This record gives sequence, C-alpha cells and structure tokens, in this order.
Amino acid sequence: MIKSLYILILFVASCNTLLAQDFLVDFVKTERECVLGEASVTIVNGVAPIQISWSNGSILSSIDQLQEGIYSVQVSDANNHDTIINFTIGPVYCEPIVQNNFTPNGDAFNDTWSISRLQYFPNFELFVYNRWGQLVHHQANEYIPWEGRSLTVPIPDASYFYILYLDKSDKKKFIKGDVSIVR
Repeated sequence: MIKSLYILILFVASCNTLLAQDFLVDFVKTERECVLGEASVTIVNGVAPIQISWSNGSILSSIDQLQEGIYSVQVSDANNHDTIINFTIGPVYCEPIVQNNFTPNGDAFNDTWSISRLQYFPNFELFVYNRWGQLVHHQANEYIPWEGRSLTVPIPDASYFYILYLDKSDKKKFIKGDVSIVR
C-alpha cells in the first residue's frame, strides 16, 4: 500500500565545489518530486579545453531525465587536472494528492472533486462507494473531475469511500480514503 504524502513539492539540491591545484569545479544535483533527476558541472577555474564525461555517455555540462541510480562525472582540463564526482539519484516519488471534500453547489468554487497528479498514472482506476457499499462513481485511464453525481443525478451530502488503484493491472498499489460532499 502506498502511504499518502502531504508534501506538495520536495526539492533537494546538492552543491559541491572541488578545488585541486587551481582546478575549480562546481557540481549541482537536483531532485524534485514528480521529476526525474538532474545534475550539472561548472568549471570555475581551469585551462581550456575542458573535457566532461558523464557515466551515461553525455559530454555536456548538464544532464537530466536521470532515473534512480548511481552516476559519475569526470572533468579534466588541458593541464591534466581532473576530478571524478560520484553521486546518487534517489527514487522519484509522485503520489496523487486527493482532496478530501468538495461542494458541488454550482457556485463555481470547489464544485468538483480534485485528485492531482493522476496524469502520472495513465492506467489508474477509481471507485467511489456510499456508506452501504454501493458503487456511485467509477472512472479509469483519464481523470475527469467528479461533480458528485451518479448516473447524472446529484448524490446526497455525505461521506463516500474511494479506492484508487494507481495501475488497474496491479491491485497491490492503491490509495483508499474518504471524501465528503457538502452542498
């Protein structure tokens, strides 16, 4: 089961400056929630030509779209100064954020149930039940904000219970909870 996260944006940046005999290299690693990792090097002091070689084969000063794993970058200059920087990119965390209430009263404010970040789960499946266990809402694959209706009829104010499968082919990964309708 996936635990709910209440942190909207997680931002981790590492910055190291390495100095070896007049050879100065700045290294920055960035990890943000819902985004693959990034890393870059800046040569502050060194003799051209500068050579950069990342463990993924890139020779540019920055790389992105880094999956979880261990990486390295080797930087050298014309005076045979060089350094190797090893770093790790952690797993990408990106859980849906489920709103726990909404007010579908037609005032154009909070009229639909919002579940953010479902675009990262294109194979999701959502079930909403009333307190008697009757299915009142279902959707899959493409999230459409729910207006608190079942078969086009507004359902009463109450607490409803949902199960959100992040991948409908893997019923082990889900989020469950309740949502309240208040008109």
